[in-house]
Amino acid sequence: MKPLAIGIEDRRAERRYRVSFRVHLAREETQEVEGEVTDLSVGGCFVTSGVEVYEDDLVKLRLELPGHGDLIIWGNIVFLIRYVGFGVRFGAFSQGGAREKLMDLLDSDF
Repeated sequence: MKPLAIGIEDRRAERRYRVSFRVHLAREETQEVEGEVTDLSVGGCFVTSGVEVYEDDLVKLRLELPGHGDLIIWGNIVFLIRYVGFGVRFGAFSQGGAREKLMDLLDSDF
């Protein structure tokens, strides 16, 4: 997996990767909707989706990782691009080594 080029203005703590993973997401008591994760790091991701969300919303993401199963991550919406998608900062990982699974995936030549 190749990291994204980092510009001078980019001050993220973690390396970002361009990906294309299907994701199912839900807020509070809403039904799951589908989207696509297009940018991923250990600390967050960008999701393309037409679902209506708001800054600071808590969302549950279920990423479909081909050959690696599903990964469930909770996070908060940190920014929106209307009609395109939104950025999520990960807050808590599901049980069972989910954070380590994500780190291993990002370190591999996926």
